[in-house]
Amino acid sequence: MSSRTRRAAAAAALALLTLAGALPAHAAKAAASKAAASRGGRDSVLVRVGREAITWREVQRRIDELPEPYRTNYGTVDGRKQFLDHLIEERVWLLGARKHGVDTRPDVRQQIEQSERDLVIRTYVNEVMAANSSPSDSEAKAYYDAHLTDYRLSPTVTMSHILLKSEAEAKRIRQWAQGGQDWKKLVSRYSVDSLTRANGGTLGVVTREGIFAGIGAQPALAESAFALANRTGPNAGVGAVGGPVKTGRGWHVFKIDDARPESTRPFEQVRTIILRQMGQSRSQELYRQRLAAEKTSLGFSADSAVIKNFISQRKTAQELFRQGQEAGVPTARIAAYRQLLEDYPHSEVSAQAQFMIGFIYSEELKNYDEAGKAFHALLDNYPKSELADSARWMVEHMRTEEAPPFITNPDSARAARPGQSPRPSGKP
Repeated sequence: MSSRTRRAAAAAALALLTLAGALPAHAAKAAASKAAASRGGRDSVLVRVGREAITWREVQRRIDELPEPYRTNYGTVDGRKQFLDHLIEERVWLLGARKHGVDTRPDVRQQIEQSERDLVIRTYVNEVMAANSSPSDSEAKAYYDAHLTDYRLSPTVTMSHILLKSEAEAKRIRQWAQGGQDWKKLVSRYSVDSLTRANGGTLGVVTREGIFAGIGAQPALAESAFALANRTGPNAGVGAVGGPVKTGRGWHVFKIDDARPESTRPFEQVRTIILRQMGQSRSQELYRQRLAAEKTSLGFSADSAVIKNFISQRKTAQELFRQGQEAGVPTARIAAYRQLLEDYPHSEVSAQAQFMIGFIYSEELKNYDEAGKAFHALLDNYPKSELADSARWMVEHMRTEEAPPFITNPDSARAARPGQSPRPSGKP
């Protein structure tokens, strides 16, 4: 008898015993589960962690959910074993975390809710935006025809030069070049421009604005080049030699290597750009329309007065003080402390802010006049402050070697009197 036949016979016998009352229902159920497990069925339990089971079906589903490049790693015996071990570890840590209430902590709940919110919104918006149709080539061509000026190409001249120290020398070199002498040899022998001498004096492409890549803005040189390139007759156009033109660098003799008139970029060259721009514009418009429709369908209202109060609310004194502590450059810290004093002249941290202004001026900026003003302002406005003695000490000693170094302490800006420790502290 084959193994399949034996399993079938056992199942039939089990069913008869159950119907006959020979086996209790729960025993029959357990026996059935055991039989299914022995067959390796997809509903069979592989392991149990506490009251939770990891089944064959669950493990296979998790493998099937993986991207194809990763999924193939778990198609072997060793791969499936490794993946099962991973799921066991995952389940142990998850249940352990729940047992210790990690999932009920406010900060964790906040992150879980945020992740859930982001996923739901992203999924719905993607479904909504899927209705956006891509622009066609005919629409892109119509847009191109209506906006031809956006695709205009400015006229350009490609040129090279020989830089000389005097006008007389420049005229002589120009005459030789116009007479047919080898341009590159003239450049190599006579040009004083070390940057272009080795490559035939090449200045590259320039527009009418006259911005050269190597020698900066030279509008007079560019204007002369365009005039020569557009002239008709002998010694004009491409190949013509012109000059000399004087700039702040010296005297230039130049040659027109190429000239291109104003033109329009062909549609095929900008087609992809136009399609992308139109697609983005269309997506933005659809998004705005659907957002407005969702607001209407849900019932949207806004209280402009409350909104105005909310967005224009002032920072608290403590927030401004913390901003001063955390700001980077000294001037930014001073600005935050001054804002605090302007908005909250009598807060519990106002005297500290006033002290820190003086301390930054004294110890960081070395502006003792402004530091003195700040410390005197503390003595005038907050004479009963515990920082008053420290302010007096700073006024007397800040220009000497006795002035204290910084002691980082984000929570306070207190200073000690001479002979005490610590000395003025606080992160300005």
